[in-house]
Amino acid sequence: MSTLVSVNNLQKSFGGLQAVNGLSFTVEAGDIYGFLGQNGAGKSTTIRMLLSLIRPDGGTIDMFGYRMPNHRNEILQQVGAIIERPDLYKYLSAYDNLEIFARLSGVKTTRKMLMEQLERVGLGHRAASPVKTFSQGMKQRLGIAIAMVHDPQLIILDEPTNGLDPQGIADMRQMIINLRKEHQKTVIVSSHLLHEIEQVATRMIIIDKGRKVVEGSTQELFDPANTLVELETTDAQAAVKIARSRWQQHLEPSADTFLFRLHARDIPQLARDMVELDIPIHNLSKRHSLESLFLEMTGK
Repeated sequence: MSTLVSVNNLQKSFGGLQAVNGLSFTVEAGDIYGFLGQNGAGKSTTIRMLLSLIRPDGGTIDMFGYRMPNHRNEILQQVGAIIERPDLYKYLSAYDNLEIFARLSGVKTTRKMLMEQLERVGLGHRAASPVKTFSQGMKQRLGIAIAMVHDPQLIILDEPTNGLDPQGIADMRQMIINLRKEHQKTVIVSSHLLHEIEQVATRMIIIDKGRKVVEGSTQELFDPANTLVELETTDAQAAVKIARSRWQQHLEPSADTFLFRLHARDIPQLARDMVELDIPIHNLSKRHSLESLFLEMTGK
């Protein structure tokens, strides 16, 4: 894989606030790169620096082999982005919005090409509808169509699920996956919704107070030897007994729920032990998650 984005020792302050502090990371071609952190961690500031909307105080940004901002035009020709909510002409149709932004990007298009773009994001049937009649999820999808109108290599999405209902979040999740699988795009997606990023990202970074906490692939970050497993049972006394006799790496129970930290390969044996002793199991599932990793790494 080739490196599309290389950030080194990025710095940005606003008055006395150090928003980004020595941040370094890389994004490889074909990544869905999760950019994670709590609100105020420095995610949006970093993305704005990637897009040359604000200038860093220090550090370097290289994209597609070019240095930002020296080669701003060459870089941005290969980038599509949605920053927070897309800025749309609400009294115009979806098609008219897409056509206007295509012209602003200097892209020569045909009606067929624009309709195909709307079809890709599931809006072909609403091409003639005014944007003011769209749900927030539909506006986000139109924003992605606009971001892709000039066929960029890299798509940057800043908090794309903000304000969406559960169905809208699920649709956005699938669309992000499709951008990589079907359209061969590299995607940077910024979010504080850790569970959503866990489901789509191939690589990720967690930042806190403008600094990198950890970066790597999902396989690297989630060690199978340190899997958190949740067991729910109505026979707490018996479960505690078996846990203490056979499973040393267990945590104290809370009501009817137990948390075990063990290797993922040992989960079937844990289940067998409980069944052999007639301990009723209401739930047995991995609880290890991006959220637990985040809390552990940031000390929240």
